[in-house]
Amino acid sequence: MKLSPEIVISSEASTPLERLHALLVDRDYQEVVTYSFVDGGSLRLLDPDLAPVELANPISTEMGVMRTTLWAGLVNAVRHNLARQQRRIRLFESGLKFISQGSDINQDKCISGVITGNLFAEQWASPAETVDFYDVKGDVEALLDGCGVSAEFQAANHPALHPGQTASIRVGERLAGWVGCIHPALAQQLEIPSRTYLFELELQSLLKGSVASFQKLSRFPSIRRDLAIVVDAKTPASALCDEISRQAGQILQDLVIFDVYEGKGIESGRKSIAFGLILQDSSRTLTDQEVDSVMNTVTGQLKQQFGATLRE
Repeated sequence: MKLSPEIVISSEASTPLERLHALLVDRDYQEVVTYSFVDGGSLRLLDPDLAPVELANPISTEMGVMRTTLWAGLVNAVRHNLARQQRRIRLFESGLKFISQGSDINQDKCISGVITGNLFAEQWASPAETVDFYDVKGDVEALLDGCGVSAEFQAANHPALHPGQTASIRVGERLAGWVGCIHPALAQQLEIPSRTYLFELELQSLLKGSVASFQKLSRFPSIRRDLAIVVDAKTPASALCDEISRQAGQILQDLVIFDVYEGKGIESGRKSIAFGLILQDSSRTLTDQEVDSVMNTVTGQLKQQFGATLRE
């Protein structure tokens, strides 16, 4: 008797892992597959807060523990490529990391990446430009957007990453991953460039996104108002954007940051951020008075919440 294959039901909101791979390949990454067994010394440098699972009979001393982060294999791949005169490196890997929980071992699925070197391949049309934090953050945002997942980047500290160039990635209340530049001291120990950038995301948070929905386009004109404010230099732009969105309400169709400035004319310890607010109603044309009222509400709340002042 011939048995029919079982049909697996998949949610419309879920994203196939192959789609994430394709997104990274489209952004010029190359996939690697590394061993789950890694060197304990190197792993402790990258993830000192977690005790790895040690193997009873390791193949070699360089493969004596189970990885607690995929960064261990990716960093070794970077070193391997550098030793062969490859200076522009963009690699990713998806797989399991192994976290000891008492007598149990959790196997968490992750996708991780590493970039270093020039942003683009060598060419004549523009000067060479080295990758930076915002390049790898953009790649992570592309992954999140492709899955329909809304996440928040928060300045944070990670023992393997550079203070001031590190962000935790939160999906709701859940810590979903990390992104940042490798710590300078660690880069020296591992003999890789100091401008090496890493990310790691848990697949559990990525593969269950939201379904896109249609929104009717308004036939009424939009109005743009620009707002330049001065706030404490440590104030995250995301917090300001969230507050502007809350105060402007449903008529806010888009919000962009088009300028960030610190320096002459701005007092020490503060920064200027300029926002562009696109306002539009779906049922009528907004009046200048209505728009002025929204802008006054937004400005007043930013002043109250963050001590913001209008930039002159």
